[in-house]
Amino acid sequence: MVLSETATGSDVSVHSTFASRYVRASLPRFRMPENSIPKEAAYQIINDELMLDGNPRLNLASFVTTWMEPECDKLIMAAINKNYVDMDEYPVTTELQNKLLKVAHGDHASSKTTEKAV
Repeated sequence: MVLSETATGSDVSVHSTFASRYVRASLPRFRMPENSIPKEAAYQIINDELMLDGNPRLNLASFVTTWMEPECDKLIMAAINKNYVDMDEYPVTTELQNKLLKVAHGDHASSKTTEKAV
């Protein structure tokens, strides 16, 4: 259930307290601004809005954890720019994906599984 509302017509600007050292005037919410802003300000504005979603580690209503080992975060960041749909361009990634599917489906003991990631 969504407990928040989207911005109304009267709320057409973004006011960021923590990005104010970079941005003196409010920014339009639903269109690109006339002038560019520093990348630090754009990051801070987006980060401030995402903080309103809450902290997933404090979600006691779920039995699913959102915490990962730091090595998993490093692997994700190292591979985030790959186009995983292009399996011909990244054959090692495709093979790793196939191995993980076998483990996830409980086929890790079977060498006869021919399921592909496609």
